[in-house]
Amino acid sequence: MTAVADRIRALPERYGRRTLASLAAIVLLGLVVRAYVVVEPVAHPGDDSRAYYALSKSLYEEGSYGGPTFDDSSDWSPGAPLLYAASFYATGGAREGTARIVEALLGAAAIVVVFLLGRRLGGCGAGLLAAFAVAVYPPFIHSTGELMSEPPAILTLPAAVLAFLWASEQERMRAWLVPGFLFGLTAMFRPEYLLVGGAFVVLAAIRVGIERGWKPGLAGAGLLLLALALPIVPWTVRNAVVLDRLVPISTGGGKALYVGTFLPADGEYQRVKAMLVKRYQHRVLDPNSAALEAVDPTPLFDRVAERYPDLPRDSALGKIGKQNFSKYFDEDPVGYAAMTVRKVGRMWDSGVGETMSSTAGRVVQILLVVLGLAGFVLLGLRRRWWELVALATPIALVTVVGAVSLAAPRRNEVLMTLVFPLAAMTLASLAAAISSGREWSPEQASSPQS
Repeated sequence: MTAVADRIRALPERYGRRTLASLAAIVLLGLVVRAYVVVEPVAHPGDDSRAYYALSKSLYEEGSYGGPTFDDSSDWSPGAPLLYAASFYATGGAREGTARIVEALLGAAAIVVVFLLGRRLGGCGAGLLAAFAVAVYPPFIHSTGELMSEPPAILTLPAAVLAFLWASEQERMRAWLVPGFLFGLTAMFRPEYLLVGGAFVVLAAIRVGIERGWKPGLAGAGLLLLALALPIVPWTVRNAVVLDRLVPISTGGGKALYVGTFLPADGEYQRVKAMLVKRYQHRVLDPNSAALEAVDPTPLFDRVAERYPDLPRDSALGKIGKQNFSKYFDEDPVGYAAMTVRKVGRMWDSGVGETMSSTAGRVVQILLVVLGLAGFVLLGLRRRWWELVALATPIALVTVVGAVSLAAPRRNEVLMTLVFPLAAMTLASLAAAISSGREWSPEQASSPQS
């Protein structure tokens, strides 16, 4: 307790009173705007939001993940339902507002973590800019108004990357347990980050191996891998018992592959859903309509999967997705490649919700992405290679996953917690150049803070 008290008393000296006051104001702002959507949630939540609430409620009321009436519950990652069900147990009721309060609190914590990451990259000014972006970014607020898996990952991903950079500077090997556990939690919320966690195991081995030799490198990587597996393995065991096959986290990959390889719908979920409604229900609905949003997609994809009745639903959809790729790529390789480019563009040129889907919102989103890319250039010019690699790895890998399968704007939401510090560092560097009245040079961006 004495050590903790000493650290708290040292905060003003380390960060500055003005910086701490500004950060507190930004956190308060973030809480206020999130409190509004806790009280006034999204009027028409998406399919996933309804599924996550149903799963959370089932865990609380029945002690089961979806129950007998919930088809293919393992298509949804378990992290968010487990977290929200825990909040229901803590408060004695399965109320959506309770889960949204949890999302809001996680969002406030994410503001602080992104501040620390931005400060490391470009000083306190960059940290405050990045924190402000997290506080007011419309998709983050929109997701708090639903029940989604992104809000917890918005906290754990930047925390994991920051912890990786911190552990690489520590003498004690056990420091690698921290980023490993955080990457494991992130994968439980968003399964595509299991691949990211695996990549960081390799990066840990390389980082430590270069500085201390291959044996310590393997030891550090082993500790990170152990901690990564800690939150995942119990659920993997549960899946082996319930599903009678090896499924590390969830089974939704087959559906994502089917959607992402369906060239006639340009690999876009809403357009695929509209085409399936037309095929099986003989109704024509606009891809962006509320009527289509109200349609339960599960029976539609069940019908698709009936092509292979001997396979589990997700495996059948995955097999059809692979066939889609072979068919459409062989018939029109240029068209398929163009679709892939458009998918990546859709993933990054807008955000979740009406605000970032508007023309002005898209302009802001693209500007943020460009500033983030400029941040990578800055890190390279300043030879801060490990920070560059640590931030680029999740962005690159998840973008590749989206290009291969489903590349909705939701894919970028968690990654924006890494884009904001990069963009803030770029702006801080430009501000330093302008205020100095001299020609810009990469050294004018703030040095990394300890």
